[in-house]
Amino acid sequence: MFEIDMMFAFALFSLGLYGVSSRKDFLRIFFSLEILINSVILMLALSAHFLGLAQNIPLAYLIMVLATLEAATGTLIFVGANKFTKATNPDQLDRESYDE
Repeated sequence: MFEIDMMFAFALFSLGLYGVSSRKDFLRIFFSLEILINSVILMLALSAHFLGLAQNIPLAYLIMVLATLEAATGTLIFVGANKFTKATNPDQLDRESYDE
């Protein structure tokens, strides 16, 4: 069962890594980063459970909550950048858009 769960976590990590490296949209990049962070936390929690260190699993859940807050902050940054520049592609942001 441990191997199947780790393969699932690795598949999530691969999906997040692909999303970060291939996307050009702010929101998709942020959500892919969220998948990456949560998959690493899942791997850590699974390893702790497998090794008998279950007392640290609540810490993993706390880190998951903090990662979710990070994604919410990233979404707010996206909304702010979109409000000023009307761009959803990070490559389209430039300093002239802020000077208006």
